[in-house]
Amino acid sequence: MLGAALRAIVLAAYHPALIFPDSVRYLQYAHNFTAGLWSADALRQSGYSVLIIPAVLLHDLWLIPLAQHLAGLATAGLVYAVLIRFGVRAWLAAAATVGVLFDPLQLVLEQYVLADVWTALLVLAALAVLAWPRESQGWVPAAVCGLLLGLAVTFRDQELIMIVPAALYVLVAVRPRRRRLTRLAALGGCFLVPVAGYLGWFDASHGQWNFTTFDGAFLYGRVADFASCQGLNLPAYEKPLCPAQPPGQRIADFYTWNPQSPQWMFHPPAGMSRDAVVRDFSLRILRHQPLAYAEAVARDLAYGFSPVRGAGPERYSPAYLQFQAHVRPDRQAYASIGALGYPAPALQPGLAAFLTGYGRWFYLPGPVFAGGLVLAVGGLAAARARRRTAGDKATRDAGLLFTASAVLVLLPPAAFATFDWRYQLPQLSLIPVAALLGVKRLGS
Repeated sequence: MLGAALRAIVLAAYHPALIFPDSVRYLQYAHNFTAGLWSADALRQSGYSVLIIPAVLLHDLWLIPLAQHLAGLATAGLVYAVLIRFGVRAWLAAAATVGVLFDPLQLVLEQYVLADVWTALLVLAALAVLAWPRESQGWVPAAVCGLLLGLAVTFRDQELIMIVPAALYVLVAVRPRRRRLTRLAALGGCFLVPVAGYLGWFDASHGQWNFTTFDGAFLYGRVADFASCQGLNLPAYEKPLCPAQPPGQRIADFYTWNPQSPQWMFHPPAGMSRDAVVRDFSLRILRHQPLAYAEAVARDLAYGFSPVRGAGPERYSPAYLQFQAHVRPDRQAYASIGALGYPAPALQPGLAAFLTGYGRWFYLPGPVFAGGLVLAVGGLAAARARRRTAGDKATRDAGLLFTASAVLVLLPPAAFATFDWRYQLPQLSLIPVAALLGVKRLGS
C-alpha cells in the first residue's frame, strides 16, 4: 500500500509525464506507427514505441507513467513471489522488495517516458519463469523465458547478453542431456524469434542488419574519455577524431552528442559513412589501449556500488534522475512533444518539494548491493561444499541464474556507454533475489 501511495504522489507531482530527449524519439516513432509509417528508429530500439501506441492513440500522455507505476508494483510482486516460492521467509522476501517499491531511482524512471522500467520487468519475468520450481520441467518455461528476453532486446539491445545466464542455467540445472538440448533449443529458438524479427525490420527500414546506425557514435563516446593517438598509425581522414583536450578535462557526453564533438565536425571520405569511420577509429583505440579500456570498464562497474549517486567516472549528471522542486529545463524536447500535441511537464509544488526531500535522504546505497552480491556468491560456494537435496539444487541453480544475471547485465553499459544510473535499475530486483537465495543456502 505504501509503495502504491508513493507512486500516486509521483504521478500527481509531475504531470502528465517526465520527458528526456530519448522520450521525444519514442513518442515520435509511436506517432509514426499509428500513421502507418513502420520504419524502425535508427537510434533507439523501437519496441517501447510499439508498446506505448495505445496511449498515443488515446492521446493521454499520463497513461504511460500510470502503466509504468503498475509495472513497478508488478516487479516488486514478482521479487516477493519468487523468493516465497523458494522457501525464503516472508519478512525477508518483503524486505527484498524495498528497492523496487521505494527507491527514488525506480520511482522517477516510472514517471519518465522511457523504456527502462519495462526492460527490467521483462528480464526479471524471464528469469523467474525459467527458475520457478515445478514438478515437471517441460520445455515451455525455457521457451517463454527466451521469448521474454528477446522482447527485452527490442526495447534495449544491451539485453542481448541476458541469454548467456539463461543458457548457463539450462546447462547446469537440466538433466539428462537429451532434455538439456531440448530446453536449450526452446530457449534459443524463442529468443531469436523477436530478435531476428526486429533485425529484419531494421534491415528493411535502413538497409543493414543491426539494431542501430549509431553504434560507432556510442563507442566513440566511450573511448574518447581515455583515447590517446600518440604512437597510433591512423588514416589521414581519422586523425581529426583524436580528442584534443587532456583526458582529465574530457566529458564523454560532449564527445557523444555535442555538435562540436570531433565525430560530428569531421568529414568522412566519399563512399564511407560517418558511423563506419568513427567505429573504425574507436576499435583502433581499443586495440591500441586495451588496458586503459579495461580500467575504464572496471571503474564504471565499481562506481555502480558507490555510497552516493554522483555523476560517475565520465561526469554524466544524474540530476534528471533525481526528484526536483522544478521542471527540468529542456526547451527543444518540450517543443518537440508540443508539436505532437502534448504539454510540457508541470509540477505540483508541495508534492514535488516532498519528493525532493524524500529522494535526498532515502535510497539504497551501493554498498548494500555489493553486500548482496557477496551473500549471493557465498551461497553458491556453500552449495558446492554440501550434499544437495533436490530442493537445495533448485535453490543453488536459481541463485546461480540471478547472480550471473546481476553481474552480466552491467557489462554492456560499462563497455559501450557512459555511466548512467539508469543502467543500474535491474539491480534493484536482481541482486535482492540473488542475495536471499544465497542467504537461504548459507543458513540451510
